[in-house]
Amino acid sequence: MVSTNDKDRAAPRLPSIRRLLGLANKTATKFSERRLVEHGLTLRQWVLLTALWRRDGLTVGQLAEHYRATEPSTSSLVSRMENKGLLARRHDPDDRRHVRVYLTERGRALDHLASIDEQIDEALLAGFTASEAHQFAAMMERLIANANGGRASG
Repeated sequence: MVSTNDKDRAAPRLPSIRRLLGLANKTATKFSERRLVEHGLTLRQWVLLTALWRRDGLTVGQLAEHYRATEPSTSSLVSRMENKGLLARRHDPDDRRHVRVYLTERGRALDHLASIDEQIDEALLAGFTASEAHQFAAMMERLIANANGGRASG
């Protein structure tokens, strides 16, 4: 029979994965925000802009889905971005019940930031080999699938 003390010495306890993921997320988010603040953007604003840079004229509901947020919180974010001159809402010409969100010239002029996530990933993965980076991404995808009951996230 192995005593508790023998078990503890045999294999050091892993740090809490949940805690490490939370800390990694918080740190990476702050890192990203520091890169965006010089352009007058928050990370949340950048996420919405990326959707509109790909396809201008989305509805608030479509933006909420892209951002994985509620429509009311997305609508508030769109309002703040309208006040900054980045976006404009207009009624859909084919169906006036729908309101679509469009980039303004100022919002469109920031499209050079569309690939900033690639620069951020490169900085966060500094010191990783290409193989390690791919393995890390695959492990994270498996972890997410495990947390979703075996289903990959969408």
